[in-house]
Amino acid sequence: MDRTPLLSEEARRSLEERLRVLEDERIPRLEHELELSRDASSAAALRATRNEAVQVRVALSSASALEDIPHDPTKVELGDTVTVRREGSSVRERFTLVGELEARLDEGWISIESPLGSAVLGARVGEAMVVSTPGGPVTHEVLAIDRGT
Repeated sequence: MDRTPLLSEEARRSLEERLRVLEDERIPRLEHELELSRDASSAAALRATRNEAVQVRVALSSASALEDIPHDPTKVELGDTVTVRREGSSVRERFTLVGELEARLDEGWISIESPLGSAVLGARVGEAMVVSTPGGPVTHEVLAIDRGT
């Protein structure tokens, strides 16, 4: 199975902006703070931010365009916006399935690595799936699938 990361155009733009903020704003600010304070917490924050920038750069350089892969509109796939309802509730939840790194960019994006994301991946409209949560198993039903939004 091909494990090449896939990014939507929207996700690519978000990651490019995130990298710009890290490299042009956060890293220089943290370097300045470290020069002034020379404390361990400033050094750790700078290392973590530099590592994050490397992860974003690698994701951008290695990812293929999500829009270039064939899509099955009848099942939930990476990049789809999914509407689900928890069993026993009338509240609908809507989110877009993305990769792990992208999921941190937007509250409406859920990683395919998360319990809910992995449970709905491959599901079809009308299907119910059990999601493992810290409070115990919860059943969700897929109500709609839209190709990215």
